[in-house]
Amino acid sequence: MKRITGILILFVLSLSAAAQTSNPQQYKYVFTVAKDGTGEYNSIQDAIDVMRVYPLAPITLYIKNGVYNEKIELPANNTDVTFIGENVDSTIISWNDYSGKGKHTTFTSYTAKISGNRFRAENISFSNTAGPVGRALALYVDADKAVFRNCKFLGNQDTIFTSGEQANQLFDHCYIEGTTDFIFGPATAVFQHCRIRAKSNSFITAASTSPGKNYGYVFTDCIITADSAVNKLHLGRPWRAHAKTVFIRCTLPAAITAAGWDNWGNPENEKTVFYAEYRNKGEGAAGKRVSWAKQLTDQQILQYSLAAIFTNDKTIGKGPYWYTDSSIRSFNYQAFISKKPEIIALYNKVPNNKEVADRENSLTRDNVTRISKISRPTLTVYKPQKPNGKAVIICPGGGYSILAFDKEGTRVAEEMNRWGITAFVLKNRLPDDSINIDKSLAPLQDAQQAIRMIRQQAKNFSINPQQIGIMGFSAGGHLASTAATHFNFKADAGNTDTTSVRPDFAILIYPVISFDSSITHKGSRNNLVGTQPSKEKELFFSNDTQVTPSTPPSFLVHASDDGAVPVENSIRYYQSCVKNKVPVEMHLYPKGGHGFGMNNKTTDDNWLERLRNWLQKL
Repeated sequence: MKRITGILILFVLSLSAAAQTSNPQQYKYVFTVAKDGTGEYNSIQDAIDVMRVYPLAPITLYIKNGVYNEKIELPANNTDVTFIGENVDSTIISWNDYSGKGKHTTFTSYTAKISGNRFRAENISFSNTAGPVGRALALYVDADKAVFRNCKFLGNQDTIFTSGEQANQLFDHCYIEGTTDFIFGPATAVFQHCRIRAKSNSFITAASTSPGKNYGYVFTDCIITADSAVNKLHLGRPWRAHAKTVFIRCTLPAAITAAGWDNWGNPENEKTVFYAEYRNKGEGAAGKRVSWAKQLTDQQILQYSLAAIFTNDKTIGKGPYWYTDSSIRSFNYQAFISKKPEIIALYNKVPNNKEVADRENSLTRDNVTRISKISRPTLTVYKPQKPNGKAVIICPGGGYSILAFDKEGTRVAEEMNRWGITAFVLKNRLPDDSINIDKSLAPLQDAQQAIRMIRQQAKNFSINPQQIGIMGFSAGGHLASTAATHFNFKADAGNTDTTSVRPDFAILIYPVISFDSSITHKGSRNNLVGTQPSKEKELFFSNDTQVTPSTPPSFLVHASDDGAVPVENSIRYYQSCVKNKVPVEMHLYPKGGHGFGMNNKTTDDNWLERLRNWLQKL
């Protein structure tokens, strides 16, 4: 088994190297997010997750007004991304983690973590709403050449962490508030024309500049304010011994102490830090500073231009420079379109159901909507602007106990639409003795009915009736593979319709395949057939044993370190397809675990690109 896995992993990586830079026009570079449903996505992280890594052209994400209650992360391989909000006061990314909440530390308490180089954000508020409970980041940014313009950063202690020892970052015309050390970190960061509000007696900055660097924090033409109760405020203290912080032509409030700076209880820091000012004004600029702080001369200030500060920019002398564009990007309202997907009931009268009240439940947590207790199955239809004739029925996973309806359903459907594929997200019944007469057959009945209905109405959907596939994730992968191997079995014995329920292709993503106790996902098996199924039923639903030469072409994706559904599930199905001469393609990744959805963050390879290539050849 291990030898097969290794060969296939190498195969995936070799394909990736050949395909990464070809056909740049096939990729998407503009995305939209809106809470009101007029965008492509309802959440920012959803949009990030489908962006091409290391894009061949810059990517822009337009974000409509709304409070986006989500914790977001833009990984290091998502470079050259720009976020443009509709209005800085109304486009808000908000979360409430803090150090000490569960397993969170300071550095995992962020609302937004930005790691992709050459990032830009405009007209957006980043807020940590945990309150005055200790360290709680609104922004963690370790991206190099990152620019924030007309943005707000709302928090208390440790509002902004400028990480990345070699990173260069620019904050222009921004608003920043906090209590203690609310701007801190090792990056070279310039804050120009910013409004900075101190909410308590404490320290504005805590730079941790690396030894040997010429610059740490530089504040130019900023206005510092303090709440009415604040009367003892310091410009900064050194988080590390070589901290560098300079305030140039800034307006300082009366709350700034005469000393101005603090050594963090260690006189040795006074020998290594560089703290300086130049022509500051306001009541707080008049104090007698500590002896180890500097006042810059007119000659020295010449070394504080953006070009001088960002000296490691390899484009120096060539231009244009990443920090010179001071324009605020306009918000593109034309990128948003109103779209409400159609929802179709699968049955007039649902078969194999008891006469019970509808108890369907939907719960959204951690950016995933989970649906349970389904007694009225439906199809949610996503139509592309230019249909190519292909259709896919998407079966979300959830261990046959819930459906991860958006993560493994609607978000995937939206991606399929961009390829020209008409997508149908199946909200199938979940096996439940309180709802179903025979719970083991209910999901398959719904999958077969979905194929039957779409094939019958293919013309109305601009679909080729011979190009209807089925796709499933995890337990949804078990349902999809059951539909792909049991199409000659009449799950609903009372249905006399003779329309074929054989899917024309199958896409199985980290699927449950076998009910063999040595490799199965026990939760899925137990929910569908019980804890002690008969040998016959266990074999019937072990779909690797049900593959025949008539099984449709199949595409599989799995991670070798999947701890929930062992990779052997996909391998067995693959081997059965090969044995029966069924066209099959499998992509195994060394890491990724279970449930990575559309984005396996452990690899730069994008399995969706592999899938798109495969579908184009069918």
